[in-house]
Amino acid sequence: MMEKKNLFPVLLLTVCAARAVPNAWINEIHYDNAGTDANEFVELIVENPEAWYLGDLALYMFNGYDGAPYCLDTVDEFVTGEREGPFQIYTWFQRGIQNDMEGMILVFKDTLVDILAYEGTFTGTHEPALGLVFPDIGVHETGSGTASESIYLSGAPGSAWTTGLASPGQKNPGQLFSDIETPVELGLFQATPQSGGILLRWKSESETETSCYHIYRNGKRVYSVRAGGTTSFPRDYSWMDKSVFCEGSYRYRLSASGYDGTECDLDSLCIDYKPLFSLKEPVFKLGLPYPNPFNPVTAVALEVLTDAVISLDLIRLDGTRIRQIFKGALSPGIYNYSLDCSDLASGHYLLCCTTETRKETVPLILLK
Repeated sequence: MMEKKNLFPVLLLTVCAARAVPNAWINEIHYDNAGTDANEFVELIVENPEAWYLGDLALYMFNGYDGAPYCLDTVDEFVTGEREGPFQIYTWFQRGIQNDMEGMILVFKDTLVDILAYEGTFTGTHEPALGLVFPDIGVHETGSGTASESIYLSGAPGSAWTTGLASPGQKNPGQLFSDIETPVELGLFQATPQSGGILLRWKSESETETSCYHIYRNGKRVYSVRAGGTTSFPRDYSWMDKSVFCEGSYRYRLSASGYDGTECDLDSLCIDYKPLFSLKEPVFKLGLPYPNPFNPVTAVALEVLTDAVISLDLIRLDGTRIRQIFKGALSPGIYNYSLDCSDLASGHYLLCCTTETRKETVPLILLK
């Protein structure tokens, strides 16, 4: 059983771009194998660690079913592994890393550095990840493998996670992260809440053989745009993220790709977002789904107060739309909708009702 450290300071993760933070990321994990779990660990990469006090860089382990932390440790307590150029590997060997839907965050003082989940996506309910969505990395350990296997990044941050032989303290198979020159001199990266979503803006002072930029939201790539190639002149870029359906904290990461396919991180930031709408009288009232939790059918009532074009959608916690239940013009009245989720996995979802001036969400829990 893991020794749990009762050290959960209240950290505010409101502004991430104002304070310099280490370039660090979660690189490899082993938590489940056939028989009694063994050789459990989490591996991190920190660039230029001597420039930071590693006691300020902490790894928090979170339970996916209640969204609460169950353990933490600081990187100065980790085992030091190989180093290549400015990149140092650190490994946290710890018995009792939890199976099933779980997650972890890397925090430097009051700033989020990295966040992920395995075996499902969930939302943190306690500091220092209150309201943050833990994105699923897409692979997991099945419990039938050996203690010498793991899940790990196949390349730099933003690359795909995969499974294979564990290599704690060493680079993952085929991984390259040293001697990579940043192809972009970045002058600006900011996020601003708007009535229709979150506006992202960035500015390059110069670019060298840069083919495109990528935007990641909570670990998932959501946008790509062609870059300027090679130029010594400043260039401005912007993109409106219109797919943020609910209030919460969102982490964005900007990366650049070269013509050779090499991708490198440029900057990241976090923003607490609350949809901005005009202060008009509400045009609808969204009822509470019943039953909730449900399996696999639930129903919800929608009271329309004025003529409006309304969209009713089922979305994931990361803001991805799963299906559109209804979209069209409705006159005043009460409308009842039934939702069959027999094709979905158990988990937490959101029901979102939207007009031009109003957006409202209610949580759904599917238990099978």
